[in-house]
Amino acid sequence: MKVISISYTDTDSNWNLEKVEFKNLTLLVGASGVGKTQILQTLMRLRAITEGEAISGTKWEVEFETIDGSIYIWSGEYEGKGKISLSFRNPENDDKKDIPKIINEKLRLNGRIIVDRNEEDLFFEGSKTVKLSQDKSALNLLKEEELISPANIGFQRIIFSDQVESKKSPQRFNPDFLTKERILKKYSDINSIREADEKLITKLYLASNNAKDIMDSIKEKFIDIFPFVTDIKIAPLDFENGDDTPSILKELPFIQLKEKDVSDWIIQPQISSGMYRTLMHLSELYLCPEGTIILIDEFENSLGVNCIDELTVDLQTSYQRKLQFIITSHHPYIINQISFKNWKLVSRKGSNVITRDAEKIVDFNKSKQEAFIQLTQLDEFTTGITN
Repeated sequence: MKVISISYTDTDSNWNLEKVEFKNLTLLVGASGVGKTQILQTLMRLRAITEGEAISGTKWEVEFETIDGSIYIWSGEYEGKGKISLSFRNPENDDKKDIPKIINEKLRLNGRIIVDRNEEDLFFEGSKTVKLSQDKSALNLLKEEELISPANIGFQRIIFSDQVESKKSPQRFNPDFLTKERILKKYSDINSIREADEKLITKLYLASNNAKDIMDSIKEKFIDIFPFVTDIKIAPLDFENGDDTPSILKELPFIQLKEKDVSDWIIQPQISSGMYRTLMHLSELYLCPEGTIILIDEFENSLGVNCIDELTVDLQTSYQRKLQFIITSHHPYIINQISFKNWKLVSRKGSNVITRDAEKIVDFNKSKQEAFIQLTQLDEFTTGITN
């Protein structure tokens, strides 16, 4: 899907995000601490609500377009439980009185109200439903309904892309790899690979076997950035003493790189953070499903200038696959590489966060470099404070 706009309030902490509009690529810029990361987290909170989570003090309105071109406007509010009670899941043994309840909720589809809810009742398509859980959203409770399913699926395609942390995370074993033929048969083409609910490394493995043209494109892009790399493979490691190796490790695929004049393959834990993150971002571009929204905080982390240059070009052409990117950055090179039409300046007054299109406050009739200098000299950019 594509998020068109969002407004959000956390009544527990009195934090408020005024309505912000997004493009296919939106770059959030501004001083540290103004709320850029919180804007990304807000989208992740809304995804959590569609998954059945109840978040105290949350009040929102979001407009979005699903992959089939339908326009939804979803609004709602949870009761506040105070500053300590931020988020609650709903296991069977929870004390229900401590879980925040929905005060109101509406869902409009192409201008028509299809869900209307208050503290007591939920109406779907004008008809009152049976009594349903008051702490779960309608997008969760009615996700199997034909009119609501596309909206729920859309929110599941919001991903927070933190490839710095993913390299540090241990590789989890997928039992499907004990019978590799099964998983390779299950995801036999690029469409099924993109739609698969699998880790990105697993998708790379599947692509290297069942979508070799796509894998070749990823390799080509990566080698353009790192010309000393000659090949990439995603496969189980070659153990010298195979008899003593646990069967799980024998089957688990790892990313491996081959470099010029280096005899051995460089295995995943030995790959530099910048190279690993670059490969993961490239893989997301090619292997995530249509309608994915990718959130990236501090895009420049662990990336050299050579990586930034190529990746920012790819981000700006991602519309060809109906992807949306919302990213934050402080790095002058990234800001300069991305079109000024995609810059959005974030600032705040107290706990009220405001975003403005940079093209409305900076003179872009001059060179891009001069426009950037003008942006960095704004008080809103340097202090983060709006008068």
